[in-house]
Amino acid sequence: MASALQGRTVLITSGPTREHLDPVRFMTNASSGRMGFALARRARALGARVMVVSGPTALAVPAGVKVFPVTTGLEMHERVMRLRARADVVIGAAAVSDWRFAAVST
Repeated sequence: MASALQGRTVLITSGPTREHLDPVRFMTNASSGRMGFALARRARALGARVMVVSGPTALAVPAGVKVFPVTTGLEMHERVMRLRARADVVIGAAAVSDWRFAAVST
């Protein structure tokens, strides 16, 4: 029996985002990206082409998965908007910050 994901393209967001206060300091959260990468591995095992837009993580990239690294929530949003037309399925598993500083101090 064929998987419903066989031959489909899955786009997953993963990991945290960082919102900078200045070049050294930033606000973030404790997300590791494990959930997004686990979903990516499973989707790949079910025959999907998998793209992951990932915030900063120390995890190894799952085999056969294309990762697009980003840092901020705005970068994640922009990358997802560019890739979404290529995806049959979009899964939002990232822990995206719900705010950013009005200005980044020098």
